[in-house]
Amino acid sequence: MSCYDLISEFAKQAPPYVVGADEQNKKIRPEVTRVLQLATNENPFGVSPMAVKAMKEQCDIANRYPDVRAQALREKLAKLHGLTADEVMVTEGATAGLQFIAEVFMLDGDEIILTPPTYPNYYNYVKRQRCKLVEVPMFEETYTPDFEGILNAITDKTKVIFLCNPNNPTGTLIDSDELHEFQKKLPDHVLLVVDEAYIDFVEDDSYRTMVDAIADDANLIVVRTFSKLYGMAGMRMGYLMANKEIIEYLMRDSTGFCCNRVGLYGAEAALDDHEFQKLTLEGNKKARKILIDTMNDLGFRVWPSNSNFIYFDPHVDAKWFADELLWYGIIIRGNFDKNRISIGTPEECTFVAQCMREVMAKVQK
Repeated sequence: MSCYDLISEFAKQAPPYVVGADEQNKKIRPEVTRVLQLATNENPFGVSPMAVKAMKEQCDIANRYPDVRAQALREKLAKLHGLTADEVMVTEGATAGLQFIAEVFMLDGDEIILTPPTYPNYYNYVKRQRCKLVEVPMFEETYTPDFEGILNAITDKTKVIFLCNPNNPTGTLIDSDELHEFQKKLPDHVLLVVDEAYIDFVEDDSYRTMVDAIADDANLIVVRTFSKLYGMAGMRMGYLMANKEIIEYLMRDSTGFCCNRVGLYGAEAALDDHEFQKLTLEGNKKARKILIDTMNDLGFRVWPSNSNFIYFDPHVDAKWFADELLWYGIIIRGNFDKNRISIGTPEECTFVAQCMREVMAKVQK
């Protein structure tokens, strides 16, 4: 087999991950002067001012390498989550952390359980590592995992289970007691990966994240990101939390430098900017209500959102509805079974709400 044939064969197994808005951007009319990017779940309120200040200072000395292990940030994160620094690994975005998990724990022929609909990139990890995909669909009405079905699907070849909580693309949340009980029932050879990229948007203060379940004997990894609440999607900062043995094993697979210097110091500062965090959460809540109220008025099916996006069914073709909003310069997701829209600012969502009404008026004619 030639090098070209080898690459072509691998490409068939693991197609590149496509960001949701890539194709839509190409379809926007040239005369549209204002484009609202509401397909990628970014923070519409900008970046933490404290993080910006710290990052600008680091730009002047960006000729110097960052701390290889990001020890100061690890210690800060450990204190925030009630862990030790040895139980935290900083990565170049949550995506890089998920890739480390795949490379270290997922081997050719292993069975990996996914619960569709869920984060599409999980599928790419399964394909790249040449693992066997096992799907246990979520309950259609609630978009929550079928834990009994997952347990029944586990075999001696099962290696990893991925759960996204709150789930992407549906924004739905797993009952924390049920999730903790499920984790306790898993056999010793199965690793549970809980992706909590959107957990900061959960409004129930009593909600127990899976960080509470990290223990010396727990086959558990919790994934977090700085891309959402902290508005640092462009800096690619994320982190993993697990017991010391798992973190040490993962760090052996590291490329050496866990992240860039600018993002590293920005992340440290962002953790202290409670005012920006409050601004984001309050703004997200207000803007979400604007959209959900409009969707309810229009008769859409709307699933409970515990995140900075909404999953909804306008009762028309999802792609058609997304394409119609493109006419107004609004980019949302139309490549799932239903539609998903990122929550913008209140002002942006007021504009989107009006455009949705105009789109649905066409259907009623």
